[in-house]
Amino acid sequence: MKNYSFTVVITTYNRPDYLLESLKGALNQTVKPKEILVIDDFSSKDYRDVLEQFDRSTFQYIKLKEPSGANVARNTGLDMATGDVIAFLDDDDVWDPDYLEQHLAALQTADAATCGFRFLENPEKTRINPIVDITQEVIKNGNKFCGMSGVTCKTALAKQLKFDMELKNSQDWDFFVRITLEGATFVNIPKPIYNYRRGHVSISTEVKSMPIEKVYPRLKAFKKHRAFLGTHAYSERVSEQVLSFIGDKSNKLQWIKVSLQEAGFIATWNALIMRRLMPKLLGKGKASA
Repeated sequence: MKNYSFTVVITTYNRPDYLLESLKGALNQTVKPKEILVIDDFSSKDYRDVLEQFDRSTFQYIKLKEPSGANVARNTGLDMATGDVIAFLDDDDVWDPDYLEQHLAALQTADAATCGFRFLENPEKTRINPIVDITQEVIKNGNKFCGMSGVTCKTALAKQLKFDMELKNSQDWDFFVRITLEGATFVNIPKPIYNYRRGHVSISTEVKSMPIEKVYPRLKAFKKHRAFLGTHAYSERVSEQVLSFIGDKSNKLQWIKVSLQEAGFIATWNALIMRRLMPKLLGKGKASA
């Protein structure tokens, strides 16, 4: 087995209590990382009490000079990395002790890997995709695997790709697409090997209450990869994004109009009818996921 060294990049912002757990998990791996880089996106909260609980020689703490977002924080870690493999970790998630060991095994024949996870608040609830080989066709359907806390990538490839600082949403999917476009071998570990923490404000809650102008930044990643997706998949992805939770919105017709403008009639119709959103639109039931 090739004994690749790992650089762990933990991004954090105003959550020192969460960092305490994620950093403990990174330090307690059966495969010890070469280095751990904690990138603080200019938090206003004081991290000293948490940082002082650890041996400071076991990690580096880097605070950015201004709030710049997760992609800038990850790219900062990428620029500093000296390990063979980058392992990304958000401060609110926690790895199992054998997380890096499992990824090391997968990376013997791959350039990048994802994995399944369990929900930290309810560990019996898991999300596991049985697909092992992540191809371009698979990733056209979106990120059905995990967030960045479940991703490792050979450092040379990750440094070449970097994260798109223009994107505020779908950064993980964009990164996955570009891995496949490079012709790299991308695999999934179909088992839950980390704990994912839901945010205090869930994505669904945020989308339900989102003003209509906020949907356009969410479409940037799809527009960027429009040629990759092809006309049909692009229109489907856009309509699904625009019309998600349509039944919970007060200005339904305006959202439908945006979908018609951005995705066309057929994709909009399919999203409303084939995805069973019409009952929700009429207030007669819940939309399917």
